[in-house]
Amino acid sequence: MQALDVDYHDFDSGHQSEADKTLLVKFYHKSVQDFEETSVEGRPIFKEKEYINIRIPGQQDEVSRPAKYDDKQRFPRHYSAFQQRMEMPIEGTPLTEWPAITRSLADQLAFQGIKTVEQMSNLNDNNMGSLHGMQTLKQKAKDWLDSTKDDGVLSRLRDELSSRDALIETQQGQIAIMLSRIEALEEPPKSSKKVK
Repeated sequence: MQALDVDYHDFDSGHQSEADKTLLVKFYHKSVQDFEETSVEGRPIFKEKEYINIRIPGQQDEVSRPAKYDDKQRFPRHYSAFQQRMEMPIEGTPLTEWPAITRSLADQLAFQGIKTVEQMSNLNDNNMGSLHGMQTLKQKAKDWLDSTKDDGVLSRLRDELSSRDALIETQQGQIAIMLSRIEALEEPPKSSKKVK
């Protein structure tokens, strides 16, 4: 049996911060799909969330997960540096998730500050940039968003209909049970004849 060599002082708040100084810590934004909004809109909707990556120098293992309040308190210098370089988080459908364009075109547009289909559809004609075909792309974005709104409505209606159908099926089963009980109560009692 192996023995675990642990110094309980390592978990004291004073010692913990000393150990944390050796860690490679990075806060970053990650685009995460919002499944509730996706269901409502009928197209993929992503929101940026704060994540943290923690590594021990010289090791391959790492931890990447959503950042918690405790992480921000535990690594205040790292979080402060992250905040100073922070962009406004974007909401909507990332161009990289839009099937109408290639990844390289999405990267070119992101370089120009256009990161979502919604931003593309709302572009000011004066801000079209030097890319050829931007007006066509803007119209495609508008058309795609309009079509997905219809898909979102249809998806919601399908969900409502399926839940209604399930409710009706349950109610029909309950009605059948009640009818059989009522019929049993309404049956006249069977008379028993005495045999002489």
